[in-house]
Amino acid sequence: MKRLTLFVSILATVCATALIAQDTIPPFPTRPVPKAEGAGTQNLDAAAWEKLRAGTNWVVLDVRSPSEFAESHVPGAINVDVRSKSFAEDVAKLDKAKSYLVYCGSGYRSAKACTQMSGLKFKETANLLGGIGAWIDAGNKPTGAAKPAK
Repeated sequence: MKRLTLFVSILATVCATALIAQDTIPPFPTRPVPKAEGAGTQNLDAAAWEKLRAGTNWVVLDVRSPSEFAESHVPGAINVDVRSKSFAEDVAKLDKAKSYLVYCGSGYRSAKACTQMSGLKFKETANLLGGIGAWIDAGNKPTGAAKPAK
């Protein structure tokens, strides 16, 4: 019995070493990046999103928590927390005829917010894929210590 246990241990070690050497171990699974859905909604990478931000017809909407917003945010952004119980009421106070560039930390909450805003009949929303992290990685500079909008 001891020999069988030893054999199985050695065999497992050899197999694991072979897999590592061949780099055939599958990568750790990641969550798929969600996409915002709905009429008038776009899902954009940081470069395309920033190109729209350079225009004057877009409002930048940060849907992270007020504390995340205070740490750093896209210059000129307003803050409405998508996790707030009053998100639907708060966002409904915004002008639905305007176009909104929406972002969060990684793109998950902003996709959810854009989809909700589409359901509330907002004219146009653009979700930043990868969130503010992708925006910063693209060479953009955030600002901090601003007041959340209500």
